[in-house]
Amino acid sequence: MPCRHSPGDPACTSGNSPADLYKKGVELVTRWGPKAGFGVPTNTIPAAPEPPTPDAERYQILDVAEVQSALVVRVKYPSCERCSYEGVKVLVFLETRPTDALRWTRIDPHFGDPSEKRRGSEAPSPAARFPASDEGWADALEYARSKVS
Repeated sequence: MPCRHSPGDPACTSGNSPADLYKKGVELVTRWGPKAGFGVPTNTIPAAPEPPTPDAERYQILDVAEVQSALVVRVKYPSCERCSYEGVKVLVFLETRPTDALRWTRIDPHFGDPSEKRRGSEAPSPAARFPASDEGWADALEYARSKVS
């Protein structure tokens, strides 16, 4: 499912690196702060905070299941250990082979435009995401089976 945010929406984190989000925030405060009565001088803007979302380039694949032409992956994001399920996410990728996943250096767990062209080293947008529980894993496998049969 594609992102439903408007283009340039600072609340959208799909496809935005933490550095990009910080830069956009600084630009918004610099541009609109004084006009909105905030009067925030740029030299008082704090350093970039910890990223609010998992670092898509730091991950560990914990489990993989191939369901015909789909791939179900359990991924742990160390930068998101305070998130639910300690930063573990269960993702379903359609039309994806295990050999594709071997080349990935970036797995963004957020939904994006499925038609968006990505580098071969980037995972495609997941078709679905499930809770990282035993039930979530079983549901992900069932979802993958339903999409490839």
